[in-house]
Amino acid sequence: MPNLRLDERYAKGGMTREWWRQYFGDDFFFLHVDLFPEELSRREVAGMIELLGLPVGGRVLDVPCGWGRHSVLFHEQGYDVIGADLSFDLLRRAPRGPHYVAADVRAQPFPSGSFDAVLNVFTSLGLFLDDAEDLRALREAQRLLKPGGRFLLESMHRDDVITAYAERDRWRLPDGTEVQVRRRFDPVQGISYERLRWRNGERSGEKRHALRLRTATDIAELLRAAGFDDVEYYGSWEGAPFTHHDSSLIAVATKR
Repeated sequence: MPNLRLDERYAKGGMTREWWRQYFGDDFFFLHVDLFPEELSRREVAGMIELLGLPVGGRVLDVPCGWGRHSVLFHEQGYDVIGADLSFDLLRRAPRGPHYVAADVRAQPFPSGSFDAVLNVFTSLGLFLDDAEDLRALREAQRLLKPGGRFLLESMHRDDVITAYAERDRWRLPDGTEVQVRRRFDPVQGISYERLRWRNGERSGEKRHALRLRTATDIAELLRAAGFDDVEYYGSWEGAPFTHHDSSLIAVATKR
């Protein structure tokens, strides 16, 4: 599609530029909740606590928190945690215990220096498809941290995804729901477009998704631009050094 602006590409794909405002609803929860068993979430939280070096009872912001699968586990460990997300549907599914707020990752309703740690996990950076908007989110995290506080970012990265990029995929959920996916990657924009269709008996639906895939180099540049110049990179929740073979990049940045 030569000479088309990004906005026009959205229109031709049946998506709006702010597609994510409607994407993370009840159907997203039902399609994803079984993919994240509690055992996995507990292992991730244990890794976060270790990598962040969190003080006992420290104040933590989990944003975007989704349905609070990490927030509730931090709360169980005695941390003062707040989960923030734009999706009312997902927040309604969050377990009791932590405090939850409906808020945009780019503009949080908290004073500067409010938190010992800010978390951004599950490749939430990239949904805006725009460096300027992602920078707003990163600078907001930097603003919210106390001096010496730490920001943890977990994301897939382009080197790994493109190695085994699947233009077609399908799987079956434990409840019998059949899911089929078609994807298209724009190597110039670095954006992966996805159309997901699901069916369970007479119930069915379709969702469209777009994600900016960045290399580790791109992510490091964004973190520096946001004011983080003290960053460590890991390839697992156990703290292994990051390599291009790892499925996730975990960055831990300290606010000076």
